[in-house]
Amino acid sequence: MAVLKSLFATRNRFTCRTESACGIARRRRPRVVRAEACAALVLACLWFSAWGLAAWQQQAGTAAPAQPAPKAAPSQQAIELVNQGNGLLDRNEFADAAGAFEKAIQIDPSFADPHRGLGIAMWRQGKFREAWQEMNRVARLEPDSARAHYELGRLAGQIAGGQANSAAADTGLSSGDVRAIALSEVQKASSLAPRDFNMRLELSQMELNAGRKKDAQADALGAIPLASTAEERALAHVALAQAFASTGDEMRAEAEYQKAVKENPSSGAAYVGLGEIALFQQNTAQAAQYFNEAVQHSPDFGPAYAALAELYIQAHRPTEALGMLQKAVALDPDDWQSQFELGKLLMKAGDAAKAKELFTEILAARPDFLEAGEQLALLRLRQGDVQGAVDQAQQLLTRDPQAVEGHRVLALAYWRERQADNSLAECAQALAIDPHSTPMLALQSFVMWQTRLRKDARRVLREVARSHPDILSPVEFCRQIVCGSADAMLVSEFLRDNRWILAPPGDQ
Repeated sequence: MAVLKSLFATRNRFTCRTESACGIARRRRPRVVRAEACAALVLACLWFSAWGLAAWQQQAGTAAPAQPAPKAAPSQQAIELVNQGNGLLDRNEFADAAGAFEKAIQIDPSFADPHRGLGIAMWRQGKFREAWQEMNRVARLEPDSARAHYELGRLAGQIAGGQANSAAADTGLSSGDVRAIALSEVQKASSLAPRDFNMRLELSQMELNAGRKKDAQADALGAIPLASTAEERALAHVALAQAFASTGDEMRAEAEYQKAVKENPSSGAAYVGLGEIALFQQNTAQAAQYFNEAVQHSPDFGPAYAALAELYIQAHRPTEALGMLQKAVALDPDDWQSQFELGKLLMKAGDAAKAKELFTEILAARPDFLEAGEQLALLRLRQGDVQGAVDQAQQLLTRDPQAVEGHRVLALAYWRERQADNSLAECAQALAIDPHSTPMLALQSFVMWQTRLRKDARRVLREVARSHPDILSPVEFCRQIVCGSADAMLVSEFLRDNRWILAPPGDQ
């Protein structure tokens, strides 16, 4: 990726050339716990300031002098080792590059460049703990360097956005604290280099992710005159459009996306943004046109394929959706939302092994994303492992007693065990949290029918059939309530007895 490549270059100016650098707001809203409250930001900033001061005082041994002593020039041998390491970085020989930088540090530990190079080498190898340590050293050695703070901020952002447990393991801090530090460091970098386009654009995106929508608008707007190319101006217009869209101002967002397309007709992010607005306006045909234009003009832009996949899913075209999601995941292996949707389609297509692998990976990385745990439980239920499904559901409820996912699984599992009362009780709890859940309404109507509550059963079935007419198909009904082979005949009989459920009530 060009962004990553430029970030790890040894030049002082960084470039931001891919659509993914701007981040695209996806329509799905997964249940992921986020710790980005203002209190966390204040505490993290205070911690970082205090930690930096303590480290400096420990290094100095006394109170800060009024006039800091000038730094000694690095030795020629250290400079040569840094140049050697940079060359190895350019050839992606990260282990050898790290060795060269470590030798330079042994010769001159106060020379910032080998610490930076070592941090980058570790970063590129996924060794975030070591990269974090080195980038913090660079920021302490060069407190007035915009580049040092920018690099540290970007690293913090990547750590915070990774696996749920990685932030604590790599930094000793929570994801929320690391995310706050990322914003603080990029703010500092932008204040030190107010004319730097990439720093201002990155700051806008981080502010938007932190919910600081007005600040994000201001910085995105401020990035436009700093752009030196049409491509950069397009990126800034996309960032401003996203900030407007986050406040519900679709008209101004659409205008900014159109400006982005005018500046760069190959801007996949702009086309996807226009498609999202069309979807909000319930113009599916127009949205599809924009998403297809995104694929046509920017064929390596993963979110365009993910957006098309959503349309195909809504249109009940699973084969096309599967292909689009596979393309999206291939282009962006970190797109866990597309991985989740892909897993669900694979499970429907009968590829349980691959689906299980995807759900397991997602849950390991994001244990608070309970939908992945629910899908694993449903997979076990389909395979006849009722106890395994119950155990999985209990784990979800242990993490969150109000987790609708856990109650849904228990309702289905109890029904498979012929525990009608327990099944209805879990249905009621699930519907209290999510009153429009198709599987729970279908199951509730069926269990009520089996327990002779025929009037209530018809009422619930009519309710779900009005919003989901396909539920009256035995195949779809069984899919929703995860039927076992012995239940198909019972479901068919139930639906046959109620085949006129959508007729006027007086005709029942």
